[in-house]
Formats: sequence, C-alpha cells, structure tokens
Amino acid sequence: MDTGSFFGKLFDFSFKEFITLQIIKYLYVIGIIFSAITALGMIIGGFAAFKYDAGKAFVSILMSPVVFILLTLLSRLVLEALVATFRIAENTTLLVEQGKH
Repeated sequence: MDTGSFFGKLFDFSFKEFITLQIIKYLYVIGIIFSAITALGMIIGGFAAFKYDAGKAFVSILMSPVVFILLTLLSRLVLEALVATFRIAENTTLLVEQGKH
C-alpha cells in the first residue's frame, strides 16, 4: 500500500487508501473523554440529587466509575472491531495483488 499524506488519503475518491488506522488513536481518546464526561456528569448529578433522594444520589456516585469503565471498554471493543475489519480488507487486497502476478 502506498503511504501518502493524510490529506492525500482524505481526498482519495477511489478509496484505495484507508485513513481509519491513522486516526483510530484519536477516536479512542475521544471515547475516553466522552466516558469521563459521562461519569463526571453522574457524580455532579448525584451530588445535586442529595436534597431529593440520598439513596439515588449514592447509587449515582458509586456507579459512575463502573459506567466509566464500561463505556471505555465499549469504545475499545468497537474500535478494535473496526481496526480488524480494515486490516482484513488490507490483507485481502494484498493477497489479490499477489495472485495477479
């Protein structure tokens, strides 16, 4: 596979080059940030809920780390499946090219 620039691959209308493998790290960081914001929102919501229902507030605060881990795990699993799919596509392309010779 030819290694071109990011923008060269971005505007490659033949889709012969994949950019997903280049940006997957950044997508994972975005997934972790989303997980952290969600957990932080649960903690803040839990503290805000203390005046209405202390039980729900405790549950929300105590479940926030579990939600963080589960969301991070989910984003990792989805991205790994995506990477596996693109690697299969790349390897299949290489096999087809080798078979033509």
